[in-house]
Amino acid sequence: MTTASAPPRDSTARSVLLLGNYRPALTVARALSAAGYHVIAGWEGDEGGCEASRFVDEMWDHPRLVESEGAFLDALSRLLDRRNDIAVVFPIAEEFVHLFARNDWRPPANVVVIGPSAELVLAFSDKPRTLTRARDLGVPTLPFERVTGYDGLLAAAKRIGFPLTVRPLGTTARLGSRKAVIAACDSDLERALPDWPAGHRELLLQRFAVGQRHNIYFAAERGALVGLAASRIIRTNHHEGTGLAVAGQTERPSPELVADTAALIADCDYTGIGLAQFIVDPHSGERCFLELNPRVSGSHAVPERAGLPLSTMAVDLAFADRPAAPGAPVIGRSGLRYVWMTGEIIAIKKACRRGEIGVASAIAQIAKAAAGALRADIHMVWSWNDPWPALRTLWSLVPAARRWRDLLAGQMPDQGRKIEGTR
Repeated sequence: MTTASAPPRDSTARSVLLLGNYRPALTVARALSAAGYHVIAGWEGDEGGCEASRFVDEMWDHPRLVESEGAFLDALSRLLDRRNDIAVVFPIAEEFVHLFARNDWRPPANVVVIGPSAELVLAFSDKPRTLTRARDLGVPTLPFERVTGYDGLLAAAKRIGFPLTVRPLGTTARLGSRKAVIAACDSDLERALPDWPAGHRELLLQRFAVGQRHNIYFAAERGALVGLAASRIIRTNHHEGTGLAVAGQTERPSPELVADTAALIADCDYTGIGLAQFIVDPHSGERCFLELNPRVSGSHAVPERAGLPLSTMAVDLAFADRPAAPGAPVIGRSGLRYVWMTGEIIAIKKACRRGEIGVASAIAQIAKAAAGALRADIHMVWSWNDPWPALRTLWSLVPAARRWRDLLAGQMPDQGRKIEGTR
């Protein structure tokens, strides 16, 4: 987004501002705090957690981005004007990444906004364009079409063939509560989408890929890989396999997936960190490209704990005078099991409410999730030396939590000092 080769704003400028208060922000905060940064985090976020972390030094109470982008950017400018110690702004959540890509906002001199260029963020946000780019580079993709209108949706479904997936074009948009809808036949499609969904001008249809999702977490400098880690998603927070990962395992990077990722980032001279996703059929080995996210991923704890320090690499790559070390790319460790237990419990509760599973099945699934958590090597939120964020989140899932919230808040004090006067 913004790079700088000049020194920090003053000799003690070692503060970093994280934007997007949800689980990967905790991982970034822990990593950058260990690297010697004074960590400040914004309050806004779907999940929270930073306010309870011992590795977050201050919390910034800012205007909500969802209410006014202009008010947020004005408040950010005022904060940076009066805080010369802040040298790095690190957008974590996707909404903040796209905010800086869409707006002609400039930080003060020698303040760096972490991430790939605005052009790359916007390019990879256009899913049909990204799939077309991948196909032209020889990266395997399945048939897809961009459609407008309900008649166009049904006609494209017949051309592509079933099973297929329907996804919004916007990276943060949803179809109801889901990132995608899977239809095995035309009646499935009409049942899931009886009308054109409100709030969407276009949709993306693609042949459904059989297999498991594979992630390639990477760091790149001027189109060359400087670090990567690979994982396979075992379970997600939707029973049909869409949605967010709740359990998986790191693996030895597949040469084919690494080559596909390398081709995509070389083509656009990519600098920064990101995540490339693929579907691989475990029986045939056939693969297809899904998407490339030019940002911190929701499962950012996985590569960090696997030995790929993407948080510090992202900061170093944003400074023109901090080139990555030459030589072979850093490779994350394989064979590590990871879980997001909170996400799995939330998914089970929602499935119960929708009538997809009964109480007995829910109890069995929660027990399975708990057993998996005990065996896991990596947790998305939990940390033995920073337990309060996970405990707060788990407590919020208890039915009587609201009644006892104030009592527990007294036992789990906010760690970070609140920055006042920024609204």
